[in-house]
Amino acid sequence: MLYGSAPDAPDSDLQAIVDDVATRYPGVWGIVVKKLATGQYAAYNGDVQQVSASLYKLWVLAELYRQVSTGSLSMASSVTVSSSDAYYDAVLGVVRVAPGSAITLQKAAELMIQLSDNTTAALLVRILGPDNINRFMQQNGLRSSVLNWSGSGDNLTTPLDVLRELEMMATSQMVNAESSRAMVDMMLGQQINNRLPQGLPPGARIAHKTGDLGSLLHDVGIVYGPSGPYVIVVMASQLRSYGHSYDVTADLAATTYEYFNSVPSSPARYFPETRQTVGHDFLKIWNEYGGLNAFGFPIGPEQVRGGLLVQQFERARMELHPELGSAGGPQPAVGLGLLGLERSQQLGLSWGRSPNSGQGHYFEATGQEVSGDFLAYWENHGGERLFGLPISPAADMVSPADGKTYRTQWFERARMEYHPELPEGERVVLGLLGAEMAVSR
Repeated sequence: MLYGSAPDAPDSDLQAIVDDVATRYPGVWGIVVKKLATGQYAAYNGDVQQVSASLYKLWVLAELYRQVSTGSLSMASSVTVSSSDAYYDAVLGVVRVAPGSAITLQKAAELMIQLSDNTTAALLVRILGPDNINRFMQQNGLRSSVLNWSGSGDNLTTPLDVLRELEMMATSQMVNAESSRAMVDMMLGQQINNRLPQGLPPGARIAHKTGDLGSLLHDVGIVYGPSGPYVIVVMASQLRSYGHSYDVTADLAATTYEYFNSVPSSPARYFPETRQTVGHDFLKIWNEYGGLNAFGFPIGPEQVRGGLLVQQFERARMELHPELGSAGGPQPAVGLGLLGLERSQQLGLSWGRSPNSGQGHYFEATGQEVSGDFLAYWENHGGERLFGLPISPAADMVSPADGKTYRTQWFERARMEYHPELPEGERVVLGLLGAEMAVSR
């Protein structure tokens, strides 16, 4: 599922829930909770480092998918377990994969995440390289986390760093959308479910990872509830009893789940840049499907047009369609206006059907093909719901926004432009159709 994340919005009631746990029970607690769609946020000792225990395996997983995305590794590749890989589990007497055994990287990752297997974790660190893992963590903003593979120190992290990594996974930003989905799916298959999941109602889904070592007990995850996902990070150290911590963690999971899902939320955000406010379902879609990059700033208030509640943004127009309310997906009653069709008609542009070159995705309904960077952007940022179908081939065009020529492709609801001067990964930009339409009226 594709989600976005709103800016952190401290929530005093949520903070009271977190503080109650952190201050009433024995141990040193580090807790962060954030609802993605609304930004509702609370933290206790969020920036205090703790020993990560097996939470470091999330960093290993992310670097694995990064190297797979570059083509240097394949999840189907088979590797051989060494005696040094199995050393720690041999000491514990829980070796699942014996030295000399062959195992695929896919299976190694599953064992590492879903059973917290140490042998496969050591194997993956050896193959990926601890320096590469640390470098990728730093690139993703995990500034207070370190994988110390020298044997002379601890692996360290903070609840806020863990929140950032899970937030990136949940919003399809960790490596890329496909890799993020694969990582979340793997975590949904977690087999160690004696902490956070114990506090969730039947049917609630949580993609999570545990960690325990000595007097440490952690559980962190993404909870998918009726009102949308939220991230919960619970790290505890200096505990007197594991059993007590199991109960406390489960109680916190139950309380936060009830808090987020018992009362429908109606968030609103004021944008001083344009002096406009976006609220309710429009804001949820704005957050879930890309925020500023996808929609731009709001340039007008909510208003009724043609019997529909609409709001204009720089790059799109949101419309509330009550008849779509029974459809699946987040905020299904919100649709996007056909600005690509409307603006192209306004400019007198039309295109015939294009041949299918077989180099991308051909849309028979409109007779157009999408490939390369435009196809990757279309697939990773909302697809047909956000952009509609292509209505033109990709071709050089002078942008109405700045008068420069860019590789451009029109869609029913958007216009994509390729800007080679921007950093890699950010070169596809959506045209300012909403702003152009507003000026031309």
